[in-house]
Amino acid sequence: MNRQEIEAKVAELIRTNIDGAESIELTEDTMLITGGYIDSFDIVSLISVFEAEFGITLPFDDLELENFDTVSSIADVIFSRM
Repeated sequence: MNRQEIEAKVAELIRTNIDGAESIELTEDTMLITGGYIDSFDIVSLISVFEAEFGITLPFDDLELENFDTVSSIADVIFSRM
């Protein structure tokens, strides 16, 4: 899976797993946390979704909020673990 495919899948997973996210126009640079679209509770649930979907484990060191603020930054973290 290439990085663009990961970005597309991350956006899809956010839309389908976070209440209200289906109406967000997600681009690679949409500010998810700082924009108020998702919160830390959403991140916790998304981490398990990402781990299951991509067959990875996200170590505690990668769990900084800045790594989860955009689709692009999430894709970077996932891509680096694949």
